Amino acid sequence: MKRLTSLHTYNNLIGDEGARSISELKQLTSLCISNNLISGEGAKYISEMKQLTSLNIGGNEIGDEGAKFISEMKRLTSLQIYNNRIGDEGAKYISEMKQLTSLRK
Repeated sequence: MKRLTSLHTYNNLIGDEGARSISELKQLTSLCISNNLISGEGAKYISEMKQLTSLNIGGNEIGDEGAKFISEMKRLTSLQIYNNRIGDEGAKYISEMKQLTSLRK
């Protein structure tokens, strides 16, 4: 799967371990992992995918900690992060992502 640039795997309950495995796909530029029981730990793995430009991590449980990790992804231009138990602190991190052209929270 070295040529795979886009992956959509939603509603599969992959959890943090699945997120860790996906994070090894360094050629991906677009990733949809909504509704997969991913926590802040899984968001940390995903945030290491510096090449991503589009991420849908909605419907998980990343919280403020996960939002902080995601906010460090400087190449992201499209982000869907709805239904993730993100509070004011996490929202602040996301609001600082000036490169975003599309945001669904």
